[in-house]
Amino acid sequence: MIKKLIYFFLFFCFSISLAVAGGLYYLIVVNPGSEIEASNIEAILGKESPVFYSDNTTKLGVFFDEAHRQYVRYDEIPVDFVNALVAAEDNRFFDHFGFDLLGITRAAIRNIEARRVVQGGSTLTQQTAKNLFKRSERSFKAKLKELLFALRLEYRYPKEKIFEFYSNQFYVSGNGHGFGVAARYYFDKKPSELNLVECAFIAGSVKSPNYYNPFIKKTAEGAEQAKERAKIRLKYVLDKMLELQMISQDVYNEAIASDIGFRQGQVGYSLDYVMEMVKDAVSSTEVLSELEKHGIDNVSTSGIRIITTVDKDIQDKALYSLRHDLSRLDVMLRGYEREEVQKEYAEIKYGGDSRLEAGSFLFGTVRSIAGTGDKTAITVDFGRKNGSAIIDKAGLDRLVEARVKWQKNVWTNAGAADLKKFVTQLQIGDAVWVSVREEDENGIRLDLEKYPKVQGSALVMKDGAIRAMAGGTENRFYNRAVYAKRTMGSSFKPFVFAAALQLGWNSSDLLKNSRDVFIYHNQPYFPRPDHDSPFEYVSMSWAGVKSENLASVWLLAHLCDYLNSTQFRDLAENLGLTPQESGGDTESYRAYRSRIRDKFGIVVNDDTLKEAAFRAAIRNSEADFMFENMVSEYSYFKSLHYGLGFDKYIAQIDNEISNSRNQKEYERNELLLRRNILTMNFLTLESMRNQLRVYSKMIEDPIGLLRV
Repeated sequence: MIKKLIYFFLFFCFSISLAVAGGLYYLIVVNPGSEIEASNIEAILGKESPVFYSDNTTKLGVFFDEAHRQYVRYDEIPVDFVNALVAAEDNRFFDHFGFDLLGITRAAIRNIEARRVVQGGSTLTQQTAKNLFKRSERSFKAKLKELLFALRLEYRYPKEKIFEFYSNQFYVSGNGHGFGVAARYYFDKKPSELNLVECAFIAGSVKSPNYYNPFIKKTAEGAEQAKERAKIRLKYVLDKMLELQMISQDVYNEAIASDIGFRQGQVGYSLDYVMEMVKDAVSSTEVLSELEKHGIDNVSTSGIRIITTVDKDIQDKALYSLRHDLSRLDVMLRGYEREEVQKEYAEIKYGGDSRLEAGSFLFGTVRSIAGTGDKTAITVDFGRKNGSAIIDKAGLDRLVEARVKWQKNVWTNAGAADLKKFVTQLQIGDAVWVSVREEDENGIRLDLEKYPKVQGSALVMKDGAIRAMAGGTENRFYNRAVYAKRTMGSSFKPFVFAAALQLGWNSSDLLKNSRDVFIYHNQPYFPRPDHDSPFEYVSMSWAGVKSENLASVWLLAHLCDYLNSTQFRDLAENLGLTPQESGGDTESYRAYRSRIRDKFGIVVNDDTLKEAAFRAAIRNSEADFMFENMVSEYSYFKSLHYGLGFDKYIAQIDNEISNSRNQKEYERNELLLRRNILTMNFLTLESMRNQLRVYSKMIEDPIGLLRV
């Protein structure tokens, strides 16, 4: 009876094995399904990941489409990369039949010993199947399905073709995927040009590319850390290659001593600033880990839809406005002089937008110039693709106005003669940078622009979400809106106003809003307004609302005016500007004077003490002036500079005026204004008063002076 049971059990096991084998034969050989066909795999490797505006309908761009990939055939892959990848990921790849029992067992033992997952048992074939056919979950059923696809691949294709599939689908960065992209992205080389170190690095980075990628780090420290990680990973791969006798000891030693020559290259796709942000986002560890939870290990072949918060209408307007205004600002700062403009345009490789439509900016060639005044018409040709269009008078007015302000001053208005002069800066055959102002049944009308050297950016946000982002004329490669360092500009003003309110000022207090000079570290500073203001004094509220430059700088120089002596000393002590105590001893005057000189640039000598006495005298005489009803006289004396060192600054300006031959009128007027500001100071007036005393004595007693 027992023998019969044993025979029955063996027969049952044999039948099950036969059924499993038959089922596998059917699923792998007879009917593997259309998914395993080469055409389907090529379609998967060419799959796109589209990026949409916030409407989830209008496409903003696309990652990883046909134009963004560099497919590499097996015979184009360097032997060093084949060996490095096999050594790092699956050293029995060319021997097993899709899965490696020995490798799985070895990995299981390592994981049990470490009590965590430290090593995987998946073969390159299994990884290829997982990335191509998308394991959607981590269940046992999904694992079996992945194994089935691996066996199908092994039966249908030679090892070299499977390796080729893997080499063209592993993730690189937001830039794309595959060995061809990696070679260009990391080293700016073709795959055939890579050396052993470069091949080994790419092979070692396929599992965690962002961990070793120095180009996506936002700080120099982060980039250096990524390079150190890359060096450690490179050594791991080279150690494996040496162990498997793929390289000799001498080659190993040379490779270990070599640096990884990172050199980022362009991979053949265009990114604007928004797409750059999307690229960074999908490259982040957080996003990749979330995608992996849903079975997506390779963003590049996933076909996912990426939806941004960017509003297309706002984005178009923000980019147009930024480009339009940068053009005007460049003319105001540098003019529009034909020879200079044409020389700059000859060196520009950027062609602008591809289509001639409202809001686009592109280069064209002047074909004819006709009419004058309101009937001015300049025909611009854009080649066979876009045809031609007209710059009319309205399309010139902006730059004519800007050029006049450059020639004279910012308050000058252009006239008819200025338009005529501007047109002389254009000749037939000239390259011109234009924007499409409008398009209707009457044709396309253009605005003349100037391709600017000055750059800027715009960031539009609502409810914490980015609605538009633009940064510069080309709007690609470098995101100035996020990464550029910039001067403080008017953003410093709220901090000044907040400090003033803490130091006793009131928002209704009057601030001086006229041209003045401020001395910092023995250098004169002459702040200028960016708009014409008729008011010599304005309140702090007005200065904030109207962004008054002069009033804000004046307030900065007078922040402590409302502090009494005790409050002022407390503030100075808090800033380290008073004599310090150490071990019960007070800092000596000599040490104190040296410290504030060396640390803060404050020099104390007889001249500076006299200047301080002058300021104290002005403050102490306020009541006397008020009592005598001399309010205007006191206001004048209160605003008067002492004038220490002003004679040196005046001499510098005089020298600048006399030595400049090509000085423009507005530049000369500015220098004369600064000289006049410097001339009105106490020391100059005192010198004049002493001279007047001499003249007075001469008049009163001319004979007595002769006797002397």
